[in-house]
Amino acid sequence: MRDRLPPLFSLQAFEAAARLGNFSRAAAELHLTPGAVSRQVRQLEDWCGQTLFERVGNAMRLTPDGRELLARLGGPLAALHEAVYPEPDDAPTTLQIATLGSLARAWLLPRLHGFIAAAPRVRLIVQTDYALVRPPPRVALVALRHGRPEDGGEPLFGDRLLAVATPALARELGADATRWPAARVLSHVTGDAPLWQSAAGMTAAAEGPAFNDAAVTLDAAEAGLGIALTRLSLALPRLQAGTLVQAHPLLLPSPRANLLVVRDDAATLPVVRRFADWARREGRVTAAAIAQYAGEA
Repeated sequence: MRDRLPPLFSLQAFEAAARLGNFSRAAAELHLTPGAVSRQVRQLEDWCGQTLFERVGNAMRLTPDGRELLARLGGPLAALHEAVYPEPDDAPTTLQIATLGSLARAWLLPRLHGFIAAAPRVRLIVQTDYALVRPPPRVALVALRHGRPEDGGEPLFGDRLLAVATPALARELGADATRWPAARVLSHVTGDAPLWQSAAGMTAAAEGPAFNDAAVTLDAAEAGLGIALTRLSLALPRLQAGTLVQAHPLLLPSPRANLLVVRDDAATLPVVRRFADWARREGRVTAAAIAQYAGEA
């Protein structure tokens, strides 16, 4: 074990250069010259006895050793910055929330007024897309996702798979899923519709329109285009409003959950902690509502 640590400024220069992918951009962030950043990185390489960057044409690329060091540094540097420059809880700040459009519409937005009222000095930026965003260290960003817990993230609440339709279409097609025309069955292209179909005894694959957004799948069901195979957390507001009804009695536990994802180096930020606590409370309320609907409460 080494008795001393490398110079902190060398670690900061390396982290900035690795994150930004360029010595010049790192120099601008640190208010140095590119040469000074390069010297700090060389000093760190000499200290650890490893090559951290390699030059590819006019670009710099991290070596495997450099990638490993960057992965280990993010959290400790953020924690050190937090200790030296604590942010007051009431300081105006920005929080980015990356999520799916379907989860934003059905779950986040109807509840978000509660967080806004509790944190009026926080400016929210909600990004709805399918890609996981990786911001620079210490950027206050959380993600709300729907996936398998083993893939990473903290489960907020589980879910159920079900079939929904307009009241008129549910009456027309009846509750026997094996008799539904395949062309009247709607699905979400990345969802778990086949699991529900198999459990309901359906042998034919869904042949109705398929959508890459679960909320649009429900919009299509409300438009009378067919029976949507979906998840209860998204359909529950429409079931409660009566615009959709459960078309079959089967409520199948979903293999996926609704997850809160927070990068380690942002987890200590006050605004991230505040949002995470709020999301956990709302997750417990949602879990109770799902259990009540399923007759488990």
